[in-house]
Amino acid sequence: MTVFDIRVNFIYLIILSIFQLSFSALASNELEIEIDNPKFTEKGLDNKIYEIKALKGLKSDNELKLFSIEGKFKTNDGTWIYLTADQGNYFQDAKIITLERNVVFYTDNNEILKSDFARFDVGEDVFDFTENVKHKNSEGIVMSDSSRVISNFKNIVYEGNVSAKFYKVSQ
Repeated sequence: MTVFDIRVNFIYLIILSIFQLSFSALASNELEIEIDNPKFTEKGLDNKIYEIKALKGLKSDNELKLFSIEGKFKTNDGTWIYLTADQGNYFQDAKIITLERNVVFYTDNNEILKSDFARFDVGEDVFDFTENVKHKNSEGIVMSDSSRVISNFKNIVYEGNVSAKFYKVSQ
């Protein structure tokens, strides 16, 4: 075997290795489909309505990554609750929506709940808010590390470091 044969074999092995690495990386990546203006609306048997829409979505398998999100849902007593967030994920099989960065829930009654992260379990009708949670309404403001909202926003449990400031009520 000559030096030339060794060099050719070496170059062949390098090209084969690069091809194998490229192919395995390509095979391991999921196919993502970009969707403009995705929108999900659901009305359950219990007349609960929710709608989530985004400026853009990236669909892969069971997950949809969402960007510039808006949404709304209707509670049992007919109150509409609106939401916005910079980004999030919708997991279709589990019926879970996660929201990240600048998460804001608000109502027409000037009730506002903000956080850096939120998780909405559609099936259980439970909202979990974490990181810099602030809940403001006409009675005051509550800040906490995390909170859980259940029963159509009727019950809110605050956890971690919690502080509250209540406004004076004029009589």
